[in-house]
Parts: sequence; C-alpha cells; structure tokens
Amino acid sequence: MHRVIKVLNNNVCMAKDDKNVECIVVGKGIGFGKRPGDIIEEDKLEKIFYVQEDVNKIKFSELMEKIRGDVIGIAEEIIAMAERIKSKKLNEHIHIALADHIAFAIERINMGIEIKNPFNIEIKALYKDDYNIALKALELINQRLNISLPEDEAGFIALHLHAALENAGLSNTLKNTRLVSQLVSTIENHLGKHIDRDSIDYLRLVTHLRFAIDRLEKNSPVVNELLASIKKKFKKAYNISIQVAKVIEDTLGKKVPEEEIGYIAIHIQRLINTI
Repeated sequence: MHRVIKVLNNNVCMAKDDKNVECIVVGKGIGFGKRPGDIIEEDKLEKIFYVQEDVNKIKFSELMEKIRGDVIGIAEEIIAMAERIKSKKLNEHIHIALADHIAFAIERINMGIEIKNPFNIEIKALYKDDYNIALKALELINQRLNISLPEDEAGFIALHLHAALENAGLSNTLKNTRLVSQLVSTIENHLGKHIDRDSIDYLRLVTHLRFAIDRLEKNSPVVNELLASIKKKFKKAYNISIQVAKVIEDTLGKKVPEEEIGYIAIHIQRLINTI
C-alpha cells in the first residue's frame, strides 16, 4: 500500500509505502485528484523508485525544496519511459541530474538566454536511440510545461540518459563526444573538404571513432590483418589517420595501436572516394 506525500503531476507522486519508506511512484493518472494521505491504487502503479544511496537522498531532498514539483514529475516520467524503452534500469543519480537540468534549461529560456548545443549533430549520430527518446522527452516537456525548449536541448537530455544507462558519468560522455567532434574537424582540415553530416559515411565514421575510443579506454586491443595492405594502398588516408591518432593520444593519454589507426584509415579512404 502506498500513500501520497505530495502530488508532482497527474502521473507522478511522492509517496510512502506500508513500511513508511519514502519513494517516487509513476503511473497513468495516479496523482489526479489526490491529496496528501490518500491511498494510491496499486493496479495503476507502473514504476516505484527508492533512493538507495545516502548522498543521493540528501541531494534529492534538496532538489524537492528548490525545484517545482511538475518539473520533477516530468523528469520522472521521462526516466520511466527511457527504462521501459531500453529495458534497462538507469543509474539513480539521473533522478537528480535530469530534473535539475530541465529546471535550469527552463530558467535560461525564461531569461531569454539561447540554448545552443555545439555537439548536437555528433550526439544524434553517436547515441541515436537515446536521442530519439530525448526528442520524445522534449515534446513532453514543451507540451506539459507550456514552454518552447529548442531541439538542441534534446542533445543534452540524450547525454544525461546515455550516461545513466551506461553508468559512464556525464563528464566522461561529454568529453568523448567533444573528442569525436574534434577528430572529425581534424579529418576535414586534412582533406580540405566538409563532411556531410547527413551522409551514411559520416555516421559510420563517428560510430567507429566512438567505439575506438571505448576500446582504448577499456584497453581492448583489436586485430587488423589488413594493416600492411591499408598502409600500402591508402597512404594519404593512413597519414591522416596518424594525425587523428595523435589528437586521441593527446586527449586520453593513451597510445593508439597501429591496428586501430588502420581501421580509422579505411573510413577516411571511403570519405576520400566520396567527397
């Protein structure tokens, strides 16, 4: 049995269970017409979230005091939607980080400060599924809160979701996204050409760069039996790939193996052939 502590919106409530432990409950219409102390219909409950870590309990309590309930409610609906679509539980810190981020975005818009995301294209390519969830989240925020956050905001939400899904930490996710953007610019500078951000070759390139970075961070080497052939046939692409590797090494402090450089060269050669 769950009793209402505070209604956040029609679909989300702060509640106490039968052991008097506080939790967040999500379900269609569970908050409609409810007041503190009312019992919530159990058959309507879709998600129940308990803050487990002590540090997060303190942060969530502070969040409840400084942020509007409807903003926290929207964040909880988005988290529930993401977990349902991905069939995976998000790191509990997202319950604090996402609500705080949405509140800050609303504050900026109300102050007339333009929201720009310099990595939105890369985020859309690198984290396609998370970005699509973020677009749905953005639509929900704008409709429910009667505001007009731009699509650039979807990129920021996608980063939060991806970090929480992978337990990667937002700063690390953003760092790697920034690095991929820098690598693409390095390749463009050496080719003297702009890479079409809507092309399949761009999508393949950034996806490969993302996984190459992941492999380096996890010390997971790859085998490249075509390396000698790549160095011989694709000299220009391989030389550019060496420059790309230097940027990676300077950023991550990890040496990029020749095998990895060879695979990057293949993608660069494809670009040489098409642009």
